[in-house]
Amino acid sequence: MNGTVAKGFEPVAAAFQELLEDGRETGASVAAYVGGELVVDLWGGWAAPGKPWQADTLTTVFSAGKPVAALAVLKRVADGLIGLDEPVQAYWPAFRHDSGTVRHALAHQLGLPAIAEPLTAAEGLDWARCTGAIFDSPLEWEPGTAVGEHALTYGNILGAILRGATGESVGDVVRGFGLDVHFGVPAHERGRCAELEHATPDWPRESVSGHGELWARALGNPAGLLDLAVLNGDAWRGGELPAVNLHATARGLAGVYHALPRLLPPELLAEALAPQAVGVDRLLEEDAVWTLGWRRDEDWVGMGGIGGSSAGGRLDDPDGYRMAYVTRRLADHDRGNLIYDTLEAGL
Repeated sequence: MNGTVAKGFEPVAAAFQELLEDGRETGASVAAYVGGELVVDLWGGWAAPGKPWQADTLTTVFSAGKPVAALAVLKRVADGLIGLDEPVQAYWPAFRHDSGTVRHALAHQLGLPAIAEPLTAAEGLDWARCTGAIFDSPLEWEPGTAVGEHALTYGNILGAILRGATGESVGDVVRGFGLDVHFGVPAHERGRCAELEHATPDWPRESVSGHGELWARALGNPAGLLDLAVLNGDAWRGGELPAVNLHATARGLAGVYHALPRLLPPELLAEALAPQAVGVDRLLEEDAVWTLGWRRDEDWVGMGGIGGSSAGGRLDDPDGYRMAYVTRRLADHDRGNLIYDTLEAGL
């Protein structure tokens, strides 16, 4: 394990070291800001067999990147180029329903959580092909009448809105944040990417089939997207599937939360973090509170990703924490939860 912790946060380092030593973790990093200061900045394990994890190692964080994609759209809302309550159709005419708005898209209420046409992983990573298939899919519900996480479609929908409004991709806008988070890692930077691994051989199948029928349809298409050959390939690392393929360091991802007051004006930030859609999430099949890009759990705001990475914090408190845990070992959230619990106990 390498890195630094501020005085009083030594238990976080001890918990992280324990994860590395007992084998629950094979390669990861964790970073946390408290009261505006970087108090935890740790990394350890392996980026790939025989290749130690470094301070700048990038890894895929899956849905923990969804708020970053949302932030790209919100940045252009702040600039006056996109209207929250404007119809999606105004920016992307391929969406043939005039009742769906940008707000619905950001809050997982648009009604397009699954792709109807079967796609291969390669087609899923082809921006035009995948986005066209999403907008050709039938609605699961009328926009605004229900909520369900748009597991794989979210980033392409937001990206289509952004491209229609400004000509920019999600990755273009995110690069302007000046943080070590990337939708589309440049070729010369891909050597920093960790090699992902499954905790068990059955992990991809269990991840797709572990919930209800909508979950299976939404996560099972494009097929094979969780195969290691795909996840560790150039198309995944260099392309944009912004619902799930953000590559980040823990410091960079925690830095997004730390930088929110810089990235958005106060009024828009408050609106973006406020509850927008509350009720039973049709994909997750559980009660959920969605904001304009983040999930809320009382005063915690953030997002976890399949495989164990997550980021978030007590954002309503200016002196609260903002934390990210990112990993190469695709398993459950027990590792990140331990670090969150240890950090909170110290506070």
